[in-house]
Amino acid sequence: MERRKVLSVGEVISIKGGLSGLLRDEIGQLVSDERKRVQQECLHLPLTYDEFRELFISFGTYCLLKNNRKETFIIDDQNEPIIRQLYYYVTNDKLFAGELHKGIMLQGKYGCGKTVVLETFTHIHNYTIRRFSIRLPMLTFIKSVNLQEQIIKQSMQNFMRKPLAIDEFGRESKAIQDYGNVLRPVSELLSVRSDIGVTTHGTTNFTLETFSSDEFYGKMIGDRLKMMFNFIHMEGDSRRK
Repeated sequence: MERRKVLSVGEVISIKGGLSGLLRDEIGQLVSDERKRVQQECLHLPLTYDEFRELFISFGTYCLLKNNRKETFIIDDQNEPIIRQLYYYVTNDKLFAGELHKGIMLQGKYGCGKTVVLETFTHIHNYTIRRFSIRLPMLTFIKSVNLQEQIIKQSMQNFMRKPLAIDEFGRESKAIQDYGNVLRPVSELLSVRSDIGVTTHGTTNFTLETFSSDEFYGKMIGDRLKMMFNFIHMEGDSRRK
């Protein structure tokens, strides 16, 4: 292996373009390589919106049936704006009303359909990866209460790096007593995942302001949530019959 010559300060300065030019070129290449790596870690689907919409109806119906709801998934005025945004997101389209490197947090009233939309999105993502043997990690869809239970029973290590879709975000107990110690499993996990930059999606009935309150995660975690999520509001009242 060729060894890189160690240059003196004088030799560096004498290089054409100077020190700043040399470093600018090298950091430019590092930035380019890092952008390619981030792009390769995302699933980008080569679909038209009509194709994606049709798939969403089929996978959404499958999702409802799996949850013992004998009905067909319907796209209407309430959920279509969200589905269109999800399309922009998975096609890496600049029309997406947010930042493409962040996850998606669907906000809305109880029963408005957030869960089935995110679960359908997860099924499309995972099925595509399995069907075409794409070397990307699949999304783990899990309710926040169950996530907390599994962190306590297993280890936070199991959930630090895997992409998550957390349903009913914020519904879990915020602090747990363990032999006199106060544990905040989900809060600690969010802090680590924010530092690592791993993809996290979710659904919630709460606002970022509520998450940032002392009764929930506090201002520090609330600030990290702004870095992790595009908060997208879903209109409509309960669809439950």
